[in-house]
Order: sequence, then C-alpha cells, then structure tokens
Amino acid sequence: MCKFNVMCQAKDGACNCCESTPFSPQVVRPVLPSAPSDTTLLYHLYALVTQQNEVIRTLSEQTATALKKVETLTKGLEASTLSESSSIVVPREEVTTSEHILSILCGTKTNHPYSLRLLSEIPQPAYKERAFSLMIEIVDRNNNKVNMPIPVNLKIMLFTTESPPKLMKVNTSGDKIMRGTVEVETNGVALFRKIVIKEVTSHFRNGCFFLAVVPKNCCDIKPLVIENFIIKARKILSTEPVKKIKTDDNPEPSLDPSPTV
Repeated sequence: MCKFNVMCQAKDGACNCCESTPFSPQVVRPVLPSAPSDTTLLYHLYALVTQQNEVIRTLSEQTATALKKVETLTKGLEASTLSESSSIVVPREEVTTSEHILSILCGTKTNHPYSLRLLSEIPQPAYKERAFSLMIEIVDRNNNKVNMPIPVNLKIMLFTTESPPKLMKVNTSGDKIMRGTVEVETNGVALFRKIVIKEVTSHFRNGCFFLAVVPKNCCDIKPLVIENFIIKARKILSTEPVKKIKTDDNPEPSLDPSPTV
C-alpha cells in the first residue's frame, strides 16, 4: 500500500506517488467585454443627441413663455400708471363741520327746546392776547328770551377743524389757551368779559377754529357753534410822529444875496 497516497491502488509500492510533480502556474486572463458594434454605438450617440435637443427645445419654449408674460405685465403696469397719472384727483382734506361738533357735544339728541343766541358781534378776526367780550342769551324755539328756573353753566370752548376735531385747552407753548371769563352761570343772559386767546389759528389746519358756547348742566339747550373763528397775531400800533410834507404853496425866502434884475 502506498504511504504517500491513500487513494493509490498499488500494493507492492511500485507507484510513483513519492515523486514530486512539477508545478506549473496557470496564467488567468481577464475576460474583457466584447466591443460593441458600430451600429450600437451610433444608436446610443443618436439617442443622446436627440434627448439633448428635446431638453434645449423645452427650455427655449419655457423661456419664450416667461418673456411674453413679463412683457404683458410690463405693458399692463405702464398702462395703469399712465391712466392713474392722467386721472389723478387730489382729494380734499377731510374737515369737520359744525354739525359734527354738535353731534360730539349733544350725542344723538337733535330736538332741543332751547338754544343760544348771540347778542354781540364776533371779532373777525380776533387778535392774539387782545381781549374781547361776548354776550349770549337763552331763547326758545320761537326765538323768545326765556328765564330758566335753574341756573345754567355756560362755557366757551375752541375746536380745531380737522377730522376728528380736537378740543383746544393749551396752546403750542403748553400754556392755557384762554383766560378771562370763559365760564358763566346764568338763567337767561350771559356776559363773557375780557376773553383773551393766546394762540393764532394760522398754526392749524384751514387757519381757523370753531368757537362753541356749551351748556354744561342742561341737555335741553342746543350749544352755539360759530364757524371760521380766526385769530391773528397782535397788531403793533405805530408811535412814531407823522412827518409834515412840505409843499410849494409857501416857499421859503431865498438866501441868495445877489440883487434881482
């Protein structure tokens, strides 16, 4: 039996298992893919070019559509701008009316059995820091003077003409805007003496105020609202003497010593 090969069938040892078999390495060659044919290569190139052309065409159409939209929007904006500029109407400044002042002072009540009538003239214009007086009386619906059973407290107020109106209590310097007799208690006739206003209306919108005489403790009397109350700067009275103008009626005597011919 062979000692070198268990599979050897020789029993007498006359085998060649003890001899070394020469080893010859085998070269492994990589298997390369077969080169494509010319027809297949041309087909792939044609498909790639066709796909790129389709993408370019799609981008071109999208760009053209976007440009048309931009052009349409631009023309629309230009047309709207021209129409607006040609038809621009400057809105008038919103101002307050005497009815608005009454609605603020009286609320929803419009049917008053009594009202206020002005007995003195309103200075037009009034002047800053110059006193004036007002006389008011209470009348019924027939404009007859009445004597109220309970004294009524009447007060003078100033409102701006802006909307909404502003009740003026102080001037632009922060001082109280009015002094003098601005509040009177009466049964029929009220005299507001030496009213002084320390502001000019040129500093405010429309250059005027609303002057209102308001009953504070009686809702049956309709307030008196005076429109276009103007206050100007105080006039400066000139104290310079007036110079006499010489005329030729009484000529001065000549100082020329030369004799006349």
